[in-house]
Amino acid sequence: MNTNSARTKKYLLIGIIVIAAILRLNHINQPLVDAFSWRQSSTAMMADNFYNKNWNIFYPEVSWGGPGPNYQGREFQTVSYLAALLYTVFGQHDWIGRGIPVIFGLWGLFALYQLVRRIWDEQRALASAAVMALLPGSIFIERSFLPDPAMVALITTSLWLLVACLQTGLLRYLLLSGLTGTLGYLSKLPGLIIGLPMIYATLSILKGQHLLRPKKIAAMTAFAVLTILPAVAYYLWARHLALSYPPHHFAGSGNWLWDGGLQNWLGQNYFLARMSERFANWIWTAPVIALVFTGLIILPPGTRQRRTSGDSRQRADSPVKAPWLFHWWMLACVIYYFIGARELVENPWNFHIINPAASALAGHAIISIASGRRHIFFSPSPAAVTAVLLLVIFAFGQRGLRWMYHPYAHESYKLGLALREISEPGDLVVTVSNSFAEPTAIYYSKRRGWVFPPAFAWDREPLKDGTEDIRLFEELRSRGADWIGIVSESLARLRQNHSALVEHISSTCRLESENRNWVIYRILPPDEIRQWSGSSGDGTSLTLNKQQVSSVR
Repeated sequence: MNTNSARTKKYLLIGIIVIAAILRLNHINQPLVDAFSWRQSSTAMMADNFYNKNWNIFYPEVSWGGPGPNYQGREFQTVSYLAALLYTVFGQHDWIGRGIPVIFGLWGLFALYQLVRRIWDEQRALASAAVMALLPGSIFIERSFLPDPAMVALITTSLWLLVACLQTGLLRYLLLSGLTGTLGYLSKLPGLIIGLPMIYATLSILKGQHLLRPKKIAAMTAFAVLTILPAVAYYLWARHLALSYPPHHFAGSGNWLWDGGLQNWLGQNYFLARMSERFANWIWTAPVIALVFTGLIILPPGTRQRRTSGDSRQRADSPVKAPWLFHWWMLACVIYYFIGARELVENPWNFHIINPAASALAGHAIISIASGRRHIFFSPSPAAVTAVLLLVIFAFGQRGLRWMYHPYAHESYKLGLALREISEPGDLVVTVSNSFAEPTAIYYSKRRGWVFPPAFAWDREPLKDGTEDIRLFEELRSRGADWIGIVSESLARLRQNHSALVEHISSTCRLESENRNWVIYRILPPDEIRQWSGSSGDGTSLTLNKQQVSSVR
């Protein structure tokens, strides 16, 4: 490769990374109120509790399970702990929680480039990086306060370094691959699916080098086991935390094939309609879907190469590759979907693990289409074809992301700020946010408390007459709840479907503040309720009438 060509490719890669950064920094100061508000608020709570309460990374804690301790069975807190550390320097800001995934995302893009470069070639590496930079699902997930960007970046790096070790024989690559892989599996357990393409790459490259010997395979297997063991040990610990502390939550539990049953999932068509909607609307969009499928069916470069056992010079100049690696990555994702379809469709940020492989296959398709233009009369140049396809990906992706940035939990955010203003630091709050069990309001209140219905009752069905709702509310009163805040959107739903609960709250609590976004009540202890009831001789007492409810909608 000549110097000018190498410099051009270097500048192209830098330009791709800069564009990726600009797209991911969009709305970087936005509060955690977008389409992923639920999960981001929980992640932010864990960072907040590390920073303000307990720096032990093995005890991740939320604030929506009561007075605490509320340790949870969660992934190793790579992202939230880094955020807590940065809080000590910059203070608590939402852009820190978003910025860390951005950095991981940009590194993951660079690692993907290096991986594709070793597996295929330079052109496809640049195209794959460009697709990853513009992919709407990657853009949005990699600016969200979530663990997935870290996990995906780390396992992509681990796979790249493993391939580098297999091709060069350098031990340092293997050690770095093990370290990044271990941290990736710890950061989120589904990262283990990268094991399938790793096995394929190992067998393919060693076979091509005529090094596929029992001792070599045994050594690689032992190294893989040692890499996985820390993750196994940590998640056993996480399970112990979930069983030992309220709200007894183990992340992702209940959403797997063995929980729902194959027959039940087949009856729901394996959630394919919801999955297709997510991919078509914003994770990939139609152009990327078409390119990924094209990349799957076009033979990857290197599949027709034939090597002779005695041509050591050829092996040195052209390292043995694993051309089907990204097909095996996609197969691993299919297996993941088979056992975890419900978890994936209900928490779609989990689909991020498929995006590097999808970007590589789409990049392969783009280069194949662009290089095939010479067979068409008056065809444009390969660079022009590539640019047009990337612009189409960008246009469709940005259109699909518009509704993802929408501040769905804005009322919850405002309610949280109001609760912080009206309550004292030791008070316990109950919140009814924009969506079911959303903890956004509790996070921004900087208080501890419960979402409603509380986590200990998520597996119960409320009775139609409202007695179960009222009983749950009274249980929270007995546990020391001091305030309840309800956003106006949810108040309207409660008035329609759970009117008995609304009437009970208004007759046993004191209305302290209200506006068009929320209402806040002071939860009165039983003796104070009797005192207020006795002093309300004019009949106005505490009851929220229909006119008041309507004014808050």
